[in-house]
Amino acid sequence: MKELNESHIKILKHFSNGITHNLILWIISKGSIHGYGIMKKLDDFFDFGNDNCELKSSSSKVYPILRKMESNGLILGEWQTVNNKRVKYYSITEDGEIVLNHIKSNMINVLENPSWLSFIEDMTGRKVK
Repeated sequence: MKELNESHIKILKHFSNGITHNLILWIISKGSIHGYGIMKKLDDFFDFGNDNCELKSSSSKVYPILRKMESNGLILGEWQTVNNKRVKYYSITEDGEIVLNHIKSNMINVLENPSWLSFIEDMTGRKVK
């Protein structure tokens, strides 16, 4: 089988980054959480047991996303002292909630659209109910 080239890898990274942004916003919407906590929750999504998988989280991916989301007003980062260490906790803002609600609406549309269902079934080899 032919190896992935640089262009292929770029496409996979865009896909992974989009999913990661959405997951981070959703995780933060569940309650105030620090960066390391977000990474641990992302591990639940990206633990495929495959080091070659493009869908994985890392601090070099997560923290720039958090900074960008914070500068865009989707989340708020506040420093707190925990066990004599400064830790930044993130919470969702009103703008973040608006974006998350649009993501939810799009997800509902995806699950109700026969074309999307066909795509998902073809890509996973599994029937979607």
